[in-house]
Amino acid sequence: MKSQILFALAVFFTTGLAVFSQESSKSVSIFDGKTLSGWDFEPGFWRVENGVITGGSTTEKIKGNHFISTKKSYQNFDLKLKIRCSGDPKTGMINSGIQIRSVRVPGGHHMSGYQVDCGKGWFGKIYDEFRRNKVIAGPIDAAAIDKVVDVYGWNEYRILAEGPRIQVWINGVHAIDYTEKDPNVALDGQIAPQVHSGGMCLVEVKDVTIKELPATANAPTWQSLGGAVKAIKQVAPAKKHKAAPKKTAKNPALYNSLKGEAKTAAEQQKLFHLPKGYEIELVVQESAGVGKFISVYFDQRGRMWTQTAFEYPVDANENPAVAEALYQGKGKDKVLVYPREALNQALPPGGLSKPVVFADGLAIPLGILPWGNGDTCYTLHGHDLLLLKDSDGDGKSDQREVILTGFGIQDSHLFPHQFTRAPGGWMWMAQGLFNNSEVRRPGGEQTIPFPKCSMARMRFDGSEFEITSTGPNNIWGLVMTGEGETFIQEANDYGYSVMEFHDYAYYPGGMKAFRKSYQPEFPPNNLRMGGTGLSGLALVENGPGVKSDAELTMLVANPITSKINAVAMKRDGSYWKVDQLPDFVTCDDPFFRPVGMTQGPDGCIYIVDWYNKIISHNEVPRNHPDRDKTRGRIWRIKPTDKQGIHKIADLTTLPTEDLLAMLGTVPTARAHLAWQTLVDRQDDKMG
Repeated sequence: MKSQILFALAVFFTTGLAVFSQESSKSVSIFDGKTLSGWDFEPGFWRVENGVITGGSTTEKIKGNHFISTKKSYQNFDLKLKIRCSGDPKTGMINSGIQIRSVRVPGGHHMSGYQVDCGKGWFGKIYDEFRRNKVIAGPIDAAAIDKVVDVYGWNEYRILAEGPRIQVWINGVHAIDYTEKDPNVALDGQIAPQVHSGGMCLVEVKDVTIKELPATANAPTWQSLGGAVKAIKQVAPAKKHKAAPKKTAKNPALYNSLKGEAKTAAEQQKLFHLPKGYEIELVVQESAGVGKFISVYFDQRGRMWTQTAFEYPVDANENPAVAEALYQGKGKDKVLVYPREALNQALPPGGLSKPVVFADGLAIPLGILPWGNGDTCYTLHGHDLLLLKDSDGDGKSDQREVILTGFGIQDSHLFPHQFTRAPGGWMWMAQGLFNNSEVRRPGGEQTIPFPKCSMARMRFDGSEFEITSTGPNNIWGLVMTGEGETFIQEANDYGYSVMEFHDYAYYPGGMKAFRKSYQPEFPPNNLRMGGTGLSGLALVENGPGVKSDAELTMLVANPITSKINAVAMKRDGSYWKVDQLPDFVTCDDPFFRPVGMTQGPDGCIYIVDWYNKIISHNEVPRNHPDRDKTRGRIWRIKPTDKQGIHKIADLTTLPTEDLLAMLGTVPTARAHLAWQTLVDRQDDKMG
C-alpha cells in the first residue's frame, strides 16, 4: 500500500519536477557509429552499415520481430535518435518502433515493455509490447504529425520519460503525452529499436544520445515486481478477472489500430486454427465488383445467396442529404447467387467466381431473403423493402415491387436485417439501436412505429406488420432449431450472447423507455465473450466439436476479437444453461472479421468475413482511410472425415415423401428448407 501511495505522489509531482530534472545531467552518445559495443543483438541480423545501426533486409521478408537492446537499463531519461524504416509495402508490413523501459522475455528474443511506434499508420502511438498487447497511447494531433513525418525516410524522435509520464516529439512536433496509471508497470529497462515481422524491411538508427535524469523514488521496477515473467503476469489481460476482456474490448484502439497489412485469401487461409477434425475452405473472395459480403442464405434449389456493401458506411444522422441521394440514385451494391452444383464439387483454390447478379444498383442492402425456388428475393434498399422478381427465368430480377416503406436510414450498420422465414406464415426482421422507422404500405397513410432495437414480423405481402420484442440491442444473430425454438443474440456483450427469443418479451438494453409495465426482464446468462459486436449464431451438428452431453452446440461470431466462439447449451427447467467452450476458430490475421454465419443445407458452417482493419462503426470516423472498401471473403467449415456432410439437393425437384422424411433430421438448415418447400408446394398429400 505504501509503494502505491508513493507511486501516486510521483504521478502528481512529475510535471513540477520536469524542468529541474532535465538539467541534472548531460547527454551522452550510446552508439559510436562504428561498433555495436554496449548493445545486445542477434549477430547476422543487426550490424553497422554506413555508420548507422542497421537491421532487416531488402531481399527477404522479415519472419519475426527482432530487437537490438542496450545492455544498460534506464529509468528516467531524455532520449534522442533518428530512425528510418524503409521497404516496399507491397511485400508486407513495413514497421518499426523503439522499446523503452523494456526487458528481454526469458527464453527468446522478444522484448516486453513500452514501444514508441514508427511506421505508416503508427506514428504517434505507444504499443505495450508482449505485456498488455494493445495500443495504450495515441497521437495528440495526428494531422500535425502527418505533416512532418517522412513515412519511409529519416525521422527524429525525442522521448522524455520521467516517473510515470512519457512524452514523445517527432520531428519537433509534440506527438504523445502519456501517464501510466498502473502501479504494477515497471518504469525502468532497456532501450531497443525493433524490426517488425512482415515485408522486406530495413530499419536504420543513428545519432543516439541519452541524458539520464534523477530516479523516481519507490518507482516500480522489473526487479521489484519479481522479474519479467511475474511482472508481465500482473498486468497481462488474460490473467485478470472475468470482467477484463469486456473492458479491454471496449477500447477502440485495441481492435481498430491493428498492426500488419492486408493479406490475400490464400495467405490468410494458412493462419486459421480450428479444432482437430475440421477444415476450412475458401468459398468466395473479393474480385472486380464482388466483395464486402454481409450474409449468406440458401434457396430451395440449393443455391447460395449473398449481398455486397461497397457503399457502406453512409449515415443519415450525420449527413441526411448524402444518404437520401444515395438511395435515390444507382448504388454499387448487388445481390449475388452462386450455383448449387459448384458448391457440391471440390472448390477451386481461389474460390468460386462469376456469380449470377440477381440485382444491382442497390445501396447497403443489409437485409435480404431469397424466397421459394429463388425467382424472388426480399431486399432492403434505403427506406424501402423491395420484392425483386425474375419473371423470365434468366436468373436476374427484372421487376421491383415496394412491399413496405418508411424504414429509417439513420445508421447504416443498423438498418433492418436478419430477414428470416418463420413458421405460421411470417417473415421476421430485426432493427438496431440508432435507427427509427415509421413503416407503412406504399401510398398508405397509416404508419406503424418501429423504434430503435426490436424484432418485428409481417406477412409475405407486407400486411400485419408488428413489433414483436422490446430490445435487445442490435440483434445480429438468429438461429431456429428443428423444433422451431428460436435463439437470438445481443451484440454488446451484456450477458446475452445466446438467449431464447420469446414474442413480445423485454430484453434489457436501449429500449428501457419502451418497456411495458407487464413485461418481465429477460434474465442474462452472464456469459461474456469479450467483444462488443457479436454478429452471428450457427448450430454445429457434425464433427468432434459437437458436445455429446449438450442439447445444442452453438457458434458465436465475434468480429471484435477475430474469433468464432463456441458454447454448449443444456436445458435447465424452462431456461437454458450456457457454458463457454474453447474458441472454435481463431486466426493469426487480425483482419479476420466474422460478421455473419449460417449453417448450409450441406451441414457445413458458412462464415462471412468482412476482412478489415477497421471493424467499429461508431468509434471510428466513417471516412477513415483504413476502412477497407473492397475486400471480403466467405469461408466454409466442415469435418475432415466428411461425416454429417450432405450433397446439396434441389428440393423443388424432390417428391413430397422425400421432403417429409427430412423434417426433424439434421442438418437443421436442410429441414427448414424442406418444410418451406412443402408449404409452397401445397401438396394434397399433406392434407
